[in-house]
Amino acid sequence: MLEENPKKLEHMVKDIAEKSREVGLEINADKTKLITNSTERGLWNQVRICENTMSDRDRVTRIMCINCNICVNTLRRYRALELNIRVTTLLCSWVYPQIVTETDKVCHPCWLRTQREARRTHDVNRPQSTIEEPSTADEPILAGVQSCVSNEEVRHAPNGLTLPDYRRAANNNNRCVFKDCNSTTLHGISDKLRAVVLSNHNYYIPKLARVCSEHLSSNLWETLYYSANSLDTFTADQVQHVFSFIKVNTTMDFENILEMDDRVFEYWIGFTKEKFNSILEEVPRINETRKGCLGLAALLMKMRTGDSDERIATLVQVPRRTLENSIDKIREILLQDFVPQNLGIYQLTREQLLEHKLTIPHGIFGNENNTNALVICDGTYIYINKSSNYMFQKQSYSLHKYRNLLKPFMIVACDGYIVDCFGPYKATTSDAEIMTNLFSEGSALRSYFRENDIFILDRGFRDSISFLEGCGYKPYMPESLIEGEHQLTTAQANRSRCVTICRWVVEAVNGHFKRDFKLFRQEYFHRSLPHMMQNFQIAAALLNRFGVRFVDNIYATEILEIIRQQMNLENNLANMVEAQNMNRRTSYFQSITADRNNILYFPILEMRDLILFALGTYQIRQARSYYGEHVRFHGGYRIEVCSEQFHSSEYDLRGSTNGTTLIRGRIKSRHVTRRQYYVYILLENNIPGRTGITEYCCSCLVGRRTVGCCAHVMTLVWYLGWARHQQHISAPAEFLDGVIVREDDEE
Repeated sequence: MLEENPKKLEHMVKDIAEKSREVGLEINADKTKLITNSTERGLWNQVRICENTMSDRDRVTRIMCINCNICVNTLRRYRALELNIRVTTLLCSWVYPQIVTETDKVCHPCWLRTQREARRTHDVNRPQSTIEEPSTADEPILAGVQSCVSNEEVRHAPNGLTLPDYRRAANNNNRCVFKDCNSTTLHGISDKLRAVVLSNHNYYIPKLARVCSEHLSSNLWETLYYSANSLDTFTADQVQHVFSFIKVNTTMDFENILEMDDRVFEYWIGFTKEKFNSILEEVPRINETRKGCLGLAALLMKMRTGDSDERIATLVQVPRRTLENSIDKIREILLQDFVPQNLGIYQLTREQLLEHKLTIPHGIFGNENNTNALVICDGTYIYINKSSNYMFQKQSYSLHKYRNLLKPFMIVACDGYIVDCFGPYKATTSDAEIMTNLFSEGSALRSYFRENDIFILDRGFRDSISFLEGCGYKPYMPESLIEGEHQLTTAQANRSRCVTICRWVVEAVNGHFKRDFKLFRQEYFHRSLPHMMQNFQIAAALLNRFGVRFVDNIYATEILEIIRQQMNLENNLANMVEAQNMNRRTSYFQSITADRNNILYFPILEMRDLILFALGTYQIRQARSYYGEHVRFHGGYRIEVCSEQFHSSEYDLRGSTNGTTLIRGRIKSRHVTRRQYYVYILLENNIPGRTGITEYCCSCLVGRRTVGCCAHVMTLVWYLGWARHQQHISAPAEFLDGVIVREDDEE
């Protein structure tokens, strides 16, 4: 790293200089200038390509600019491969790794940009002393470029410098550098941050590259090196840009944070300078401590990155022992002055707790007077290494996860505010035991919560339900399967959905711990275990102080009304399927491949309809993954249409008695390879929107629910009603299909 060894980048430059001679580039590392021979004129004249997945039919429907991705059906446009050679090759480098074909178009603004950039690059690279005619050695290169551009696709990589140990992003300002990110909120990247990423991860970010707000703060730069869209070829301009990093001052002086680059500061600390200063203002004892600002920065850096004390000491250029003492002092100060002000039941009055509410949870479980507190409880895991302390090893080994771990326990309000956290508990302690211990007679929590307060729990708390009810509380958890049954009843499935539609909040908060503080998502160092829970409490206080609270879904009122309407409905279609044993009948159904031109009776849905049908977005996100496995297995999206007449009135099916269609789909389980679920959807023909879907059911555990639907039902509804009408739809993470060697029985 630059901070550990300031000579590292200079050694890398010399290494580049040596490798550059193999491709005809002469690099003067001392003066950080590039002197190119005749090969430079062909440097931009060849490009690499990747597979083009856009079909010709889609191109005719909607013509997009290959560079900025705007529709040019009604705009002035040009054929990408009919432009000047320099312009075409420059355009190819901008959109790489996307390929350029004869049918691709470029809009007028992008055409002007490429013209100006090509002219500027040509003027810069042209020798000023004399004008030479192309030499004989240049003619094959120029001829190869001309031939490449005239073909249907450009298929050759740029004749640049290939570095086996370094990779880079595409030089494109239209997309985030992280693969498959479609965010439109993009930011430029400072050279200081580029130098840090290059030093830490051997990954170069070009000048035009952009990053979105979410990835800028996620600290996931290490994943870029192994991303499928990373490149290993470097142009002369990019190598020269790397040389300029030598002049970049990447020293982290936390005693003078005003002089630090904002991006670099947030990269290491995880908070902006304004939030960092607010901590110093709220806890004045930090400034009174010798090198207190440095100690706070080092503690936050450790929690943010999960790095060892020795590495952080090298970064901030202080001895390790001195740094550890400073971190210990600041941790103690935060636990005494900052944490009690932002975490715990003693700083949160009951009236304040009642204000942390959302419409759906309180609409389902609360009362009209809003006098009952509603909290969600759950434990999370922090993984640790094996220990030679056999007693500790037995206490920390989980037979459920097959790993060593410790369990912090959290109580969270339904908007994501952390009421309090406890622990750590040993891995063999169940959530029910923790709950019973925390609410024992005379405990602080027993005094804080009142009769009829509501607790949203998961099935791990089932042994403490009777205890909580005996205390006067109202606990709710998903229903368990009755012995001998293979499926929840409709009433059980509906009650379970009412719990899960509220309980996702605590899972999201657990995710925020692992997202914002890498220290908790990797295996914890044994040497730091005595301070683990203290760090966890500080992280919880920071999330309460600076985190964003969850807000109501824009459709929350409509979702709540739908829940109330369908809560007591019986799933009549499931009764008919079970009575007629339809899962075993194949002659009733005709198999077809669904596309845009058939199954016209299925209503076309909007995203709003899907959200209201599923009562959320979780099943919608899962639907695309189920769809991906379905098309990989069948080669197309196949469904079955009932070809026999059935008497809907006999089973009290909702909808009209005439003009209905029953379709069936088989969805493979996401967990068990040989298991599949049968999905049935009853449609009322010629009825638009989601009201055209009158009944549905599935053979999975919760498939009889009428409040929302399972992910298997949503997969059929998502594809038939929405996805097949979109311009582009593909299975997720297709680049992983060829990673694993397939065995003979899988082919």
